[in-house]
Amino acid sequence: MLVIGQIDYANVYPIFHQLNKHKEYKFVKGVPSYLNTALREGVIDLSPCSSIEYAKSFEDYILIPGISISSTDRVKSVMLYSDVPIEELKGRKVFLTGESGTSVVLFRILVSEMYGFQPEFTDQQEGADGKVLIGDKALFELYNGQNKYIYDLCTLWNAFTGLPFVFALWIARKESVAAKRADFELFASQLEEIKKDSKSNLAALLDHYSMKGLTSYQIIDYWETMDYSLSDRHVQGLLRFYSYARKYGAIKEVPPINFFV
Repeated sequence: MLVIGQIDYANVYPIFHQLNKHKEYKFVKGVPSYLNTALREGVIDLSPCSSIEYAKSFEDYILIPGISISSTDRVKSVMLYSDVPIEELKGRKVFLTGESGTSVVLFRILVSEMYGFQPEFTDQQEGADGKVLIGDKALFELYNGQNKYIYDLCTLWNAFTGLPFVFALWIARKESVAAKRADFELFASQLEEIKKDSKSNLAALLDHYSMKGLTSYQIIDYWETMDYSLSDRHVQGLLRFYSYARKYGAIKEVPPINFFV
């Protein structure tokens, strides 16, 4: 039986709503940072995990092809909320969420490359002039917060590079693939079909999903924003991110992109 990590955020609900119907799999829920650790330690066989996690331990991993959690121009759930314009955050405190691996590295890259400085980073929201949030917390804050300045990190990335940003990849442990290859072949084909149908009837998902603080329209609009593909252009954006991540010491080297076949 495959043990699959499940990100417990709205962004990937259309995928997991269908996957959860398959009783041959066991699911372990968690935020991205937890699932990164669970995959690394062998608690789970595969998961949609932070793209930075693949780069950190690529020798142990292999990617499910054709699928990701990405966005082309805006994402709405990887956000900087600030009391001052982003260019005025130099020397000020910025809270970085502990739920993410990729997004905190992305923010460090963006402020360095686009604005030429690094703020003072903190793990305490109280007293911070800005905060980087991800997932449902970031989405809720977008529609219900009282923030003076709001920045979508994917929008900034796209303005800087002209490329999509890949927040998460479907990553499998190589040793799990070797031990359960037939299971992985079946799973990969099922996942591809689920991805193709994931946005065919989003309104129907509202019978099963609701998020306090968001209207039905806002939830559907958010799901429409998400991009589950992994094209050559997505890979180009991913490699650009890895190049900057290496420059700033977040990873040791730009990894090869190895897919399960």
